Amino acid sequence: MASKLVGIVGATGTGKSSSIKHLNPEETYIINVAKKELPFKGSEKLYNVENKNYKEVDDANEISRLLKTISDKAPHIKNIIIEDSNYIMGFNIVAKATEIGFTKFSVMARDMVDLFRTARQLRDDITVFYLTHPEEIMDGGDVIGYKIKTAGKLIDNQVLLEGLLTVCLYTNVEETKDGSATYSFVTNRYKKMPAKSPAGMFNDVKIPNDLQLVVNTLNEYYN
Repeated sequence: MASKLVGIVGATGTGKSSSIKHLNPEETYIINVAKKELPFKGSEKLYNVENKNYKEVDDANEISRLLKTISDKAPHIKNIIIEDSNYIMGFNIVAKATEIGFTKFSVMARDMVDLFRTARQLRDDITVFYLTHPEEIMDGGDVIGYKIKTAGKLIDNQVLLEGLLTVCLYTNVEETKDGSATYSFVTNRYKKMPAKSPAGMFNDVKIPNDLQLVVNTLNEYYN
């Protein structure tokens, strides 16, 4: 059995990154693509270069190599977070803005597929979390669904990232009358969100936004 690749899809401020705080930092490695601060208290002391559980990387090929290195040489690492992963393509597009032609999109699609395949071929006790933003699917001015945000249709025509994921969870925020909010993950299709997980893996459509809970559930389901 290979490693597990889990997509966590949600807009900024809906609980993606904060769900990392439930994981054990001694078993977790964070690859920070956008290089921005993590949104939970004490994160810089828990995750840093000195602790050998944190690195800022935005190139798909470099991330693939890092994943292999962690799998081969860091047996204590069980969880790998690719944080703000949509910027892998976003930064690449900006860097190659002056290049003419469609070849850059084909290369980008290839690199992303290679990254996803690598993430699925690590040690079988590793779970890789791909944290990313959603993109609205429009029809006649109405939102009819959502998908993982990419660098545009020229990428979408070549690869469907959702199809390469073991599990794809969407963030969900419900506000109450008193102004507070409840943050959760959606485990299967719900309110136009195309979340997916194997039959019987999760008992509920909505679960707490807790990545350790997700890891425990996956391990119990497959083992």
